[in-house]
Amino acid sequence: MLIDTTHHAPIAIVQKNAARTALAIALLTGVLAVIVRWYFVTRAQVLQPLYVDAGWGDAAEYYRYAWHMVHHGVFSSDIISAPRPNPDGFRDPAYPAFLALEMMFTDDYDRWYAIVLLTQAVLGGLTVTCATLAMRDAMPTWLLALAGTTMALWPHLVAIPAYVLSENLTALFFAIAALALGECAKRQSMTYAVAGGVAMALAALTNAVLGPLALLLALVFAWKRSMPRRQLLVLVLVVVAPLLAWGLRNSTIHGPFSSTFRAEINLVQGSWPTYHAASQLSAKHEAVGTQTIEAINLEIAALHIDRAEGLRVMAERMSHAPGTYIAWYLCKPALLWGWEIALGAGDIYAYPTRNSPFITNPVMKLIEAITYMLNGVLGVLALGGLAVVMTRRSPPAAMLTFAVTAAWVTLVYGVLQSDARYSIPYRSAEIALACVAVSAILEWARHRGHVPDEQ
Repeated sequence: MLIDTTHHAPIAIVQKNAARTALAIALLTGVLAVIVRWYFVTRAQVLQPLYVDAGWGDAAEYYRYAWHMVHHGVFSSDIISAPRPNPDGFRDPAYPAFLALEMMFTDDYDRWYAIVLLTQAVLGGLTVTCATLAMRDAMPTWLLALAGTTMALWPHLVAIPAYVLSENLTALFFAIAALALGECAKRQSMTYAVAGGVAMALAALTNAVLGPLALLLALVFAWKRSMPRRQLLVLVLVVVAPLLAWGLRNSTIHGPFSSTFRAEINLVQGSWPTYHAASQLSAKHEAVGTQTIEAINLEIAALHIDRAEGLRVMAERMSHAPGTYIAWYLCKPALLWGWEIALGAGDIYAYPTRNSPFITNPVMKLIEAITYMLNGVLGVLALGGLAVVMTRRSPPAAMLTFAVTAAWVTLVYGVLQSDARYSIPYRSAEIALACVAVSAILEWARHRGHVPDEQ
């Protein structure tokens, strides 16, 4: 008996061509991303002397952790000159380990610093490639190309490799996790489930905010029937195991600098509507800013000493102007997904930056102007895309990963601090969700246009 397979051949050819096109788009936009980021980090001059014992916030702490890991074999944020650094768990370990790995290649600070920035530029390109591949089944080819190009050129994503900040590593691991989980759902592959779990664990060890995400994703995947229960169980176990190990390590360390203390700091700081302005004024030694920061620090100390009393103090402060604080918390998602890095040097810059190509290069200056005007539109579209993904019966698992992550980080940073810098690792998710919304709008308009007029 002969079976007619002629009508299957064109479909297979079309699918194969579409897959090749998507791969080409992902690779080309990834290369474009590397070129633009390499250009930025080699032209911009960042005032960031990480080797000094004071100042420079997160970046200097990451440097000290890496230094002590290489020279003392201990995870510590103590100053470089400390003869016996004390271990702590204030920061997450993955990014300092990344810096320490590159520190092992050279003892020269300037050479190490250059290696870090150029490596981060390459990692930015890999992030774009992985994120583009992850979203390839959720939109038409032209929209996929637009999404990849947008990720390659978006100013926040281009500028972040110039800074020694963990967002560079979080963005990559998150994109890899989304890609692997998408492939796991399509192929029903345990190997991809493990790969996605490893990437998600590394992302959580870079930024603890992502720690509970594996469980949330497993629940959503089970709800949408994206994966079998066995794969979901493996995913959760692979993510949870290293996080528990790190937590056990931290539980054996006694001292004030813990991850819990860091959460307390972020909770109090994030509850003050004037914190952003106060931090800027305090950096300029303005009295009003210094006084506000001192008041915030007193609340942090109260919360750390006695949690119930600290929460009572915070509640009492908020009770004097409840409307102000309600409005403050409602607008915090806009700060997170907004443009301004208020807890930094302003605009798209985490630290003071001279000769930025977004100022000196006319083409990049135009790109920043366009993206600045579209940032609000992108956020609104992403919110719509999130709704589209969550209401569909069987959305791609990668898009579910983007949607759940965007919702989760918005909630967490809405309770803690909110700043545009913290959303940088998830801008790829925002762009992907916005493109899903555009695709849904165009599909709706197309179907509406095909409806015949009533007689």
